[in-house]
Amino acid sequence: MDGDEVSAKLYRERAAKLRAIAEATHDKKAQDLLFQLAEEYDRMSQTRDALASAERRRAERESR
Repeated sequence: MDGDEVSAKLYRERAAKLRAIAEATHDKKAQDLLFQLAEEYDRMSQTRDALASAERRRAERESR
């Protein structure tokens, strides 16, 4: 796994943890904020996944 893949995995794990905390939280404002943060981590993981994918495609082209 390269750095982008590791980061993407970390971000997905953080998003999952934030969702779990949000579900256990009774304060609506705090819950909303935690869900928003989880969504941001999901977006960051998607960006890192895309970067890793692009890097793999580039490496494949260069190895031909």
